[in-house]
Amino acid sequence: MEIIIGKESGFCFGVKRAVDGVENEVKNKGKLYCLGEIVHNEVVVKRLKEKGVVFVDNIDEVENNENIAIRAHGVSEEIYNKAKLKKMNIIDFTCPKVMQIHSKIKEAYSKGYNIILIGKKDHPETIGSKGYAKNVNVIEDINEIETLPNFDKVFSIVQTTFSYDKYIKIEDKLKEKYKNIICINSICPSTKNRQEECKDISSKVDFMIIVGGKNSSNTKKLYDVACAECENCIIIQDENDKKIEDSRKYDIIGLMSGASTPMETIDKIVEKINQIK
Repeated sequence: MEIIIGKESGFCFGVKRAVDGVENEVKNKGKLYCLGEIVHNEVVVKRLKEKGVVFVDNIDEVENNENIAIRAHGVSEEIYNKAKLKKMNIIDFTCPKVMQIHSKIKEAYSKGYNIILIGKKDHPETIGSKGYAKNVNVIEDINEIETLPNFDKVFSIVQTTFSYDKYIKIEDKLKEKYKNIICINSICPSTKNRQEECKDISSKVDFMIIVGGKNSSNTKKLYDVACAECENCIIIQDENDKKIEDSRKYDIIGLMSGASTPMETIDKIVEKINQIK
């Protein structure tokens, strides 16, 4: 039996920075609020809850003057303004690459551009980024381009964890429609590299395991990439998933994780596979 583990597996830089930062802050302060789940991974969220982190969906759930952490996905400008009005101590763990998107959207808006944001519409990063200008048009599928108005001055940017292959097709179509468009490829290199490595590993194995949280957008994209290359694929959250039992049937097994999965989870899955075999 051979197990091939993706080198890009484990936390990405932005997630590691956020998770480590929240752990340090709650250790020092004893109690810390976090707006939304720090990452889309139930194992990580459960561990942080046990340490004293209180996750809330709405800033209005938190009293004035409390400590509140902003997760890696980032939030809209409106949320920052609300936090300041409530005199909260804001501890910002927005991924630097997401912050760059916010800055570029604000700059493009100030220069009179009509903004197209390519990303999953219900993803927290997209929702937050949309809040930095009044004229942001969000699309996540190439067919939606037909519904966009014939803008004269256009600026496009993309969610950091969006599918690279899908983005390239959308970008090409946008350039066909808008001759003077400015397109910024803001997909995180880690996302692109992870997807490419997943494709490569999936083409070489009998069984591919994608590991990540149930609500993780980038994990689902990895699963789609894997399924296109390997007939036998599963997506699991941790070593307790019963689907892992299927690994006993195969000799060459591949493992790749989403950006919100810690390496300790990968290690436990490898240990479980070895026990099964």
